[in-house]
Formats: sequence, C-alpha cells, structure tokens
Amino acid sequence: MAEESTDFMDSDDYTNVINGIRYPPHVRRENMEAMAEFDIRDDDIVMVAFPKAGTNWILEIVHKILVTSGKIDASSSDDMVAMGKLEFQYSQEPRPRHVMLQECASPRVILTHLAPDTAPPGIAHPQNKVKIIVLMRNPKDTAVSYFHFEQKRRSMDGRKPLPSWDEYCQLFLAGKHTYGCYFHHVLGWWQRRDDPHFLFLKYEDMKKDLPKAVKTVSAFLQVKLDDASIETIAHACTFSSMKGTLENSRFYDRAVIARKGLVGDWNTMFTDEQNKLFDQKCKTKLEGTGLHFDFE
Repeated sequence: MAEESTDFMDSDDYTNVINGIRYPPHVRRENMEAMAEFDIRDDDIVMVAFPKAGTNWILEIVHKILVTSGKIDASSSDDMVAMGKLEFQYSQEPRPRHVMLQECASPRVILTHLAPDTAPPGIAHPQNKVKIIVLMRNPKDTAVSYFHFEQKRRSMDGRKPLPSWDEYCQLFLAGKHTYGCYFHHVLGWWQRRDDPHFLFLKYEDMKKDLPKAVKTVSAFLQVKLDDASIETIAHACTFSSMKGTLENSRFYDRAVIARKGLVGDWNTMFTDEQNKLFDQKCKTKLEGTGLHFDFE
C-alpha cells in the first residue's frame, strides 16, 4: 500500500470533525451535543450499526415484525427512516431528527451509527424495557460496501470522488473516515453483550439463516409470530426483495444503498497486502474479546 495520505480528508468539505471524529455533513455539532440530553422511552426500540453493516436490513425486519403484530401501522420502512435517524439533520429539514423523535408516537424505532461513548446515555446504558439491537458485519465487507456507497453518493451530489481504493483502505483502518474507528465502535457495543437489554446479530449469520434471525428478533421484541409469518417476513427481507424496496425509496440515499449484499465480496477488491493488513488489525483488536467474524 502507498504511504498514508490524509490530505484528502483534511481538505474534504463534506465532513464535519467533532471531538476528533469525522461525520457526514448531516451530523452536526449541535446535534451531537444534544445526545447527552436525549430522553429514551421505556418502549423504545433502537438499532445500532456501524455504517454499511446492515442498518436498513434490520430496519426492514423490525418494521415487518411490528406491522405484522399490529404494534405499528407505518406503511413502509421509509416512514421509520423519516424520523428515526437519531443524530441526523438534513439541509431541507427545519429540525434535527432527535427533536422530531420527541413527537413520535410509541413505540419509537430509532436508528443510530454512534458508538457508546457518543450515543445518548439511555442507549449506551439502557434501563427498564428499552430494547437495543446491535448489528455487526465483518470489517472487510463493511469497508468495501462503504467505499462503493460513498462513491455513489458523491457522484450523485456532484462532489469529488473518494481517493483510490488503496487510500480508502488506509483511511478505514486508521479510523479516519466518517464515524471513526470501526473497531472502537463494534468493541464498544460488544462490551454490553451480557446485558439483557441488548441483542447482538451478525450480518453473516443472517445471510446463512434469515428465518432464524427473524425469529430471534421477534422473540427479543416479545412479539409472538407463527412459523408462516416468520417465513413471510424472511422472504420479504431477502436481498433480492429488499433491493427492490430500497430502489423505490423516496429517500435518494436509501435508493443507492443496495449493491450486492454478499459475504466475501471483499475478495473482489482486496490485494494480498490489504488482506494481510486487515487480518493483522483484526488480530490486534479482536483477539481475546470473544468477537469473531466470518469472512466467506
């Protein structure tokens, strides 16, 4: 790999730097500062994931479980996205999402990419009946997916593209891309694995057995579904079905999210050297933590 270059990110006007971490422009300093005071309700359902780890996938599953059980009447997962992105505020919106969420009926479905040390205390340290679903994806596929998504977004917005894939790998491993260090994020949440408020899911396990994942999520949410309903939801949440749903989203950033949805797609991008660097990073950061990922 080439020598590390930070010139691109240092001069990139697309990012906001808040307490040393880069965020997309729709994550503003004043919204991050408000996280400390965000009130969590007892029946909130929160979905946590590093970007490109499957947020929209788990959102679709939760949406269909809640609709099937009659707990909500949102007509599509777009309705959840319209309110649920906790730390976001888009330029066309007069108010940030954390303010809009205060007016939402319960049960609220909240989405966040924040790590525990930046998330609201009621999410990082939940009490009572709050439910937190943490979805994790192996870092190699996460990096590849993130790279392609950012390139699409930048092309659509008329902005300069990301640096080369090789440079992007360096940024990702160094924690200098948006939302900071992948390993800090996943390990921060993983420390809560014995807390019953949390359910941890892996993208790779969901790909292997989606009906099992749907059943696990519904049980965690204390929603009773028969086998037929679980199979119906699982079928509707396969990648091929989800791709059509997302491409027809009224939000343009959701419309470009789905690409391949594969486990092991990193093989199409990684050089041998990049693979070795990621393997070494995984060994350094994950060894002894009990957190393991499938890469194929």
